[in-house]
Amino acid sequence: MSIKPGKDFKVPPPSVTSDAVGTGGRSSFSGITCTVFGSTGFLGRYVVHHVAKSGSRMILPTRCSENDRQHLKVMGDLGQIVQLDYGIRDEETIRYAVERSNVVINMVGREWETRNFSFEDVNVTFPKKLAEICADVGVRRLVHVSALGAEEDHPSAYYRSKAAGEAAVREAFPSATIVRPAKIVGVEDRFLNIFGEHSRKYPAVPIIDGGDTKHQPVFVDDVAVAIRQIVHDELTSGRTYELAGNKVYTFDELAKMVLKTIRTRKSTAYIPSFIMKALSCPHEWLLRRVPFPMPTPLGLTRSYIDAQSRDYVKRADSLGFSDLGIEPNNIENGYVLDYLRSFRAGGYQVGDAPWEHEERDAKLSA
Repeated sequence: MSIKPGKDFKVPPPSVTSDAVGTGGRSSFSGITCTVFGSTGFLGRYVVHHVAKSGSRMILPTRCSENDRQHLKVMGDLGQIVQLDYGIRDEETIRYAVERSNVVINMVGREWETRNFSFEDVNVTFPKKLAEICADVGVRRLVHVSALGAEEDHPSAYYRSKAAGEAAVREAFPSATIVRPAKIVGVEDRFLNIFGEHSRKYPAVPIIDGGDTKHQPVFVDDVAVAIRQIVHDELTSGRTYELAGNKVYTFDELAKMVLKTIRTRKSTAYIPSFIMKALSCPHEWLLRRVPFPMPTPLGLTRSYIDAQSRDYVKRADSLGFSDLGIEPNNIENGYVLDYLRSFRAGGYQVGDAPWEHEERDAKLSA
């Protein structure tokens, strides 16, 4: 007996990959037309690369100049990457960017406030508006990238806004997939690079309070691969994934790991958080009032300092890499931390990989 669709029976929509053509790879078509917000950011460029190389059409709305986004054009086959100009307050351009897509990924974020954009604007209002538009135009999948540690009662305004953004997205688009990455490390990161930069500028690397907060840093490429897997897997709809590395470190241990990798004799210095906040106040005041871009000292913003009062460890009962069939990299291997060699006094040298000098390092420490 055949069953016909009716009032009490709903035929599930086809998979976003149902129109796939070809054998896979960049020159095929995966069936996915994906709009990526935040494509020029640290994580964004890796996500564009991994989603595009499966043969997906990519629509990349940005608000930067051509020079800042031209590297994304070569991540797909000819005609596969489409770039648009947009603004997070312009509903018309947001709608235009998503109305032809069956998948939307949002990675827009801001770790400090400026005169033009507050945490509320970037982390709450825009995700809510985007989710509402996606629901209105019939987008099939929405992937919203938040942050591990997003909580309504967090001391950091950044993490409070991230939690509010998650709630707003869930309300407007219940089947959205929430991704909560831990502290992400990689060439362009604003985590381990901070220790390296401070080692070159200051007599010692400042550590807030005792540096005993716990972290599970994760390699940026692993997070991008996980997001690609989520995009292709319909069963991830409506779920929340916490993407963290395999090992837990204290903040102090991570700083010392960086100092060892860059082979410096400098050490760490423990600075009370109230002193760091006092040092950050003048810069925070200027950021909210000066009408032109200002250089932002890494590690010297109020949101960064407040964030050091909490642990950022994956919950045991939450979904993660293992549920996506992915084994994350160990960040201590030479491949992941290789970018920190740029902070060495001698810079990069042929045959100077970290894993090739264990014996020499042991002799120097002795």
